[in-house]
This record gives sequence, structure tokens and C-alpha cells, in this order.
Amino acid sequence: MAATVQELMTAPVMTVEADEPLSEVAWAMEEKGIKSLAVVDEDCLPVGILTSTDFMHMAADEAVPAEATVGDYMTGGVATATPDTPVEAVTNRLLEEGFNHMPVVEGEVVGIISTTDILQHVSSRVDAADSV
Repeated sequence: MAATVQELMTAPVMTVEADEPLSEVAWAMEEKGIKSLAVVDEDCLPVGILTSTDFMHMAADEAVPAEATVGDYMTGGVATATPDTPVEAVTNRLLEEGFNHMPVVEGEVVGIISTTDILQHVSSRVDAADSV
């Protein structure tokens, strides 16, 4: 049986709104040891994603974190998945879009799936096959 997003996703996921200062969000991400979060609107629907890579862009722009907002550096218009979406479909979409993370939505953002989650899943299947 094919794996679904729900089996691999990280949940709960940290969410922020686009008008939050990057400096505060950076500290929260560092404190929690996370590399991506969903950017949501007032209804907790995804409007974008913010990743550690976005902070590299901010540094390259020599932006002042206290003066920049999440909306200034987030990636907008991201694709989403539902918990019952097959992992194969998400993998294909991530490859097509060139993204590494995808918010998981079920009425609101309920999780996030990443290429790291998918790679760990594939690796565990390879390890299981090798031990047979």
C-alpha cells in the first residue's frame, strides 16, 4: 500500500502571519530547531512558506531582520497537500515545482512535509529490504 502524507508529515507545524518581524521568527525557529514554517492568513490557510534558505536571501540583501517581515522573504503561492495525498504525488509535485517543503491542509494547516521526510521514508524502506 502506498504511503500517505499523514504518515510522514511533521505535525503540528509552526505557523506565522506575513506581517511578523523576521527577527522574532528567526529566534523561534532556532529555539525549536526547525527549518521551515507555514505562513498563514487569519483563517489559518497557507499563503506561503518560510524556510532557512529565505534567511540566506535576507542576509544576501543585507536586510535588517528587525525591519523585515516574513512577507518580505517568504515564498508565496506554494502548492499544498492533504493528509491522504499519496507521497508519490507530493514527491512529483515538489520535484516539478523545485520546492523542498509543502504545507499539509485539512481545513487549515495541519502539518508540513519535506523532502527530508520523504528521504527518511525511502531510506527506511531500503534498510528494511536490505535486512531481509
